[in-house]
Amino acid sequence: MVAWTTAALIFVILAIEDVSPAARRSGFLLLLGLSLWLILLFRLLLPAYGRHRWMLSIALGVDLAFAALLFGVLRSEVASMQLVFVPVLVAIGLLGQLREALAAPLLAFAGYWLTAELTGASPPRAALVLTGGIFLMSGVVAGLLAAELRRHYRAEREEHRLATAVRHRLMAVLDAVDEAIVFSDRAGVVRVVNRRAAELFELRPDDFLGGPVVEILRTLARKTEDPEEYMETFQRLRDDPTLELREEVEQIIPARRRLRLYSGPASDESGALVGRIDVYTDVTEAMRRADELERIYERARKTAESYQRSLLPTKVPSLPRVSFVAHYVPAAGRRAVCGDFYDFVYFTDGRVGVVLGDVVGVGPEAVGDAALARYTLKSFATQEVNPGVLLRRLNEQVATQLPAERFVRLFLGVLDPERAVLEYANAGHVPPVLHRAAGGVDWLEEGGLALGVDEAADYKVGRVEMQSGDMLVLYTDGVTEAPRRGKPFGQRRVIDIVADYGAGTPGELSQAIRRAVDAWVGTGEMRDDLAMLVCQVVPDETLAEPTRELVLPNETVRLGEIRQFVSHFLGDVRAAVEAAGDIQLAVGEATGNAARHGRSPDGRSEIRVRCRYADGVVTVTVADDGPGFDPAARRKSLPDRFASGGRGLFLMQELMDEVAIDSGPHGTTVTMSRSVSR
Repeated sequence: MVAWTTAALIFVILAIEDVSPAARRSGFLLLLGLSLWLILLFRLLLPAYGRHRWMLSIALGVDLAFAALLFGVLRSEVASMQLVFVPVLVAIGLLGQLREALAAPLLAFAGYWLTAELTGASPPRAALVLTGGIFLMSGVVAGLLAAELRRHYRAEREEHRLATAVRHRLMAVLDAVDEAIVFSDRAGVVRVVNRRAAELFELRPDDFLGGPVVEILRTLARKTEDPEEYMETFQRLRDDPTLELREEVEQIIPARRRLRLYSGPASDESGALVGRIDVYTDVTEAMRRADELERIYERARKTAESYQRSLLPTKVPSLPRVSFVAHYVPAAGRRAVCGDFYDFVYFTDGRVGVVLGDVVGVGPEAVGDAALARYTLKSFATQEVNPGVLLRRLNEQVATQLPAERFVRLFLGVLDPERAVLEYANAGHVPPVLHRAAGGVDWLEEGGLALGVDEAADYKVGRVEMQSGDMLVLYTDGVTEAPRRGKPFGQRRVIDIVADYGAGTPGELSQAIRRAVDAWVGTGEMRDDLAMLVCQVVPDETLAEPTRELVLPNETVRLGEIRQFVSHFLGDVRAAVEAAGDIQLAVGEATGNAARHGRSPDGRSEIRVRCRYADGVVTVTVADDGPGFDPAARRKSLPDRFASGGRGLFLMQELMDEVAIDSGPHGTTVTMSRSVSR
């Protein structure tokens, strides 16, 4: 650019300046020679300059020669013609190193001075000094500028080389991962599409690199189950580009897959937003395996739970002066079936053993340990009555059978129902609570270590005399350790509930505890079994008018136990045969409806049956935990003979003297009364 611009300027000067014909002719000839030289210089010499550094010296000599000749020819015709040396100095300074940039001004000044001496009067000293300074400044500035440009160019080339190497390494890493990755810069231009993305979505990365990110998003959306929902997911980024997205994507093309999408902002070291990265993880196989494991675990859990329920007694003891209510709720989730159990042992002298145990462990192993403790205790009970001796012998047996990491916590009470005297021993179990009808609450803490911890452990026996109306509450740690955001339910709350409901019936107290635990856990899962036994010495004033309660899981297979319970009660109060039959049929309809329609949505449901006799009238209450219904909307007349159901309410009203239904979102209570006059 410098060379040809100089030649063009000289041509303009020769064309428009008023110079002599001889000078113009000589100038054009020199300009023609200069043009031929420039063609030779740029076409042949400079391309080989990198291999032959000496060519720059030849170019400097020829350029200075042409400049000196032009200066000599036009010196007297054009003022300041010595400036023709400056383009040569600039070009040499740009092409060469700093030494050429310093040598060129000296040679140019020498050529200028010699040409001036040979072609006329010598220039004044001031002109020589000024011209030499201009030559020197032009060459040095051009040389320094060239050196700085070369330094910048080398730095940029090295930076580009490093960036290219880093990009290749980064792409190698991104291509090796199992996630599909799409990266776009802040302007929404796609910069990276890794190999896994190309395989997962069957696309060519080169078709999208450098293009708007919306194009690849549209392409991916067309391969999903719901393209509109997929695109709406990214529409939220318009208002907040720094938003993080986590979504599940159903892919249908080229194959059916479940993808997990994470889309988040990318920032540099200073925290400035530089782009956005979208990561797609194929979780199809992982979710399939998880579902399969969940099904296998659920089958094992149900089997273990069925086995666990088979260990529980089918009915509670029916004693004239003592009333029992048993309550069991299995755990939910992966900690289901944790080995809680209760049992009753009948001794030869008429006393009744009350057993509540908790095996440390999860799953079928815990159920097996519970069976071992239960049946071993029953076998020893035929030979021994003292609870301390029984626990000592049971501990010796359990310690030899269980692994070191498992043990059994167990409470054993031996109750004399006639005198209401309880002798007990506690093997590391949660201490039961005794509510006194006269006021106050006592703890039953006598005992020793859990079974299986120390083979030589001894157990201290406690004795308590229960009075009329006293209530004994036995419960496992599934009650006290029920979690709520990491905080347990606690024994203090159990004591408060016992103090509030201890004056009622065993069924009311057990339900109060269970509902309090459910409210405490909320929507969380019960991580441990919940078992309770409530025993009450029936108050003297109610002996002539007995009241009995039964609490069972809301399962169809347990309806036979309810029929047996009601039948025994009606026999004890000597109800007339016809009235007893009507009551049993009505109760059967009520409990059948509760079993079919009275389950709680959270799965922990029970049927509560209460029978009361007073002044020749039997009152039966059936309660469930279902969603409830509108009694007024139900048909009260006999339905169509060909209908498959709908006769329950009609039969209850026809067979009983009075029927009252209280139904709401938390359960339904049916209260039925019938005279049983003999």
